[in-house]
Amino acid sequence: MSYERKFSFLDVLIKSALYIYSLLVIFPLIWIVYTSLKTNREFVANPWALPVKPMFVNFVNAWTKVNFQTYAINSIMITLVAVVLTIVLAATTSYILVRFNFKLNKFILMLFISGLYVPIALILPPEFLLLRNLGLNNNRIGLIILYLVFSLPYSILVLSGFYRDLPKEFEESAYIDGSSQNRTFWQIIFPLSKNGVVAVAIFDFIWIWNDYIFALTFISDKDLRTLPVGLIGLMESFRLKADWVTLFAGLNLVMIPSIIIYFIFQKSLASGLASGAVKG
Repeated sequence: MSYERKFSFLDVLIKSALYIYSLLVIFPLIWIVYTSLKTNREFVANPWALPVKPMFVNFVNAWTKVNFQTYAINSIMITLVAVVLTIVLAATTSYILVRFNFKLNKFILMLFISGLYVPIALILPPEFLLLRNLGLNNNRIGLIILYLVFSLPYSILVLSGFYRDLPKEFEESAYIDGSSQNRTFWQIIFPLSKNGVVAVAIFDFIWIWNDYIFALTFISDKDLRTLPVGLIGLMESFRLKADWVTLFAGLNLVMIPSIIIYFIFQKSLASGLASGAVKG
């Protein structure tokens, strides 16, 4: 009986701590959303109060006054291309490294995964020099290559867990029916790893969409900027005017796509991480 009481108390304590932590995380997001719907006078008078009347014009101002249309197009283009290339390369590489026996396959897999421990800040200078020498600095292609390289280690780590524990009977049955290795992978194996692919795609999307360091370091042309860098331009543009609500509206434009994608695919994300990363 005492054990049950102890367990129940511990369970309540853990749940309470998680609820408090969730509130601390969620409240700033909610505050940013409803602050973006206020006027500057309301914000200065009471930053925590709800808006008297929703001012959706703040989003229009954020979208039109700082060339957010161009930044959004750049972010969408760069993010989608980088995520798709990462999925294709990570899926095929992981499958080959864990399903085919050849020399150095484990070493190569560990070499890829070791990229998770490379500090980005320390290798920015050589990356900058390398891209400049290759003529890829201040270029969307160069930025996509960087995102691809730094997305592969985590993506391969997760997907290799799926392919390692996938029964080989799927491939053997396909080979007996005369299917090629390429067709077997894309039509049978790849669809079976859907949850892992979704999990990897979500994490890669959120990271690339919200990246600021790479986009700021390797893109100097204003017409090639992405949304996070454009948000800083919005901040500088309204610094003298103190147009805080427009700044918060711009922050929402950057933040909302990631939140929407997470809520749509959260079940696949949870099951993907549980059955991929844990197994790996």
